Amino acid sequence: MLSLLRADWYRIRRRWDVWIIVFGIPILAVLGYLSGALSSANAQIQTSGDVPPEFQAQIAAQNAAMQAYYALPYQFPHSIVTTLQGASVWLVLAAAFLAASMLGNEFGWGTIRNVFLFRPDRSRYLAVRLAWIVGLIGVTCLAVAALGAILPSIVHVDPGDPSALANLDPNSGFMPFGPTSPVSLGGALLVAAAMLALPAAGIALAGLAALKFRSAATGMLCAGIYAAAEGIAAALLMSRATGDLRYIPQMALTTRLAALLGDAQQAAGLATGGGESSSPGWVALPPAVGAVIVAVWIGGLIALWFVVLRRADINE
Repeated sequence: MLSLLRADWYRIRRRWDVWIIVFGIPILAVLGYLSGALSSANAQIQTSGDVPPEFQAQIAAQNAAMQAYYALPYQFPHSIVTTLQGASVWLVLAAAFLAASMLGNEFGWGTIRNVFLFRPDRSRYLAVRLAWIVGLIGVTCLAVAALGAILPSIVHVDPGDPSALANLDPNSGFMPFGPTSPVSLGGALLVAAAMLALPAAGIALAGLAALKFRSAATGMLCAGIYAAAEGIAAALLMSRATGDLRYIPQMALTTRLAALLGDAQQAAGLATGGGESSSPGWVALPPAVGAVIVAVWIGGLIALWFVVLRRADINE
């Protein structure tokens, strides 16, 4: 096993795309954080001309509430979630790309037969590749989360007066889109852990497709098509199913991933409900049950990697 890990390291360290992912995504996360942090200070009501005295106090209160509200995502520990959310799309794409390329390129290069002649144990070979893929994405996610924890001390965003949100008049022109209280460190880490399911699903889907079709590009394409098609089909079934049939679309991977993030955000105090739960035909499942379904999906897809590769006729 150690020799396989070492051999893969010799391959990986010469791949520029791997280092672009490991260093590039954290840089993109920092740039996104800086853009949002700097623009949050501009959140205020613009006035022109003379404002009647009776409205000046109301406008000042609304400006104070807006400043406090838009500064929340850039305060520790909420900033950890902010940076991960800003990099989430890149993390999913990077996870799918790494899985597809590290598993499908051997077929495209015609080197897979030589690999198995040298190391006949296909399961061990695949387990090492999986470990490298998970390790690289894990390091990237950890770097993004660590930057989210550090950046508030470097890029200071004035939190304003948090009490202005609690005292905000419901009839005012500014209404927050979500909770107005700070998140705890445990809540932020809970949401961060739930977000890791997204790149994990990307790894599982793209890797399986790459092994099945023996192509990195086809693996990426098929994984994207499947995710989109499944989401559309689940939404259609959700709107038309009745009785116990309503539970069927709730089992879809894309549906459960969205619900998992929503459950984690509600538990952390970052969301107040709505979203998927307001869709026609939606059936709420206990968060623990939803998390188990996601784990079964990802574990089952990765288990299929080993089935496909063990049964593959390698004649390249």
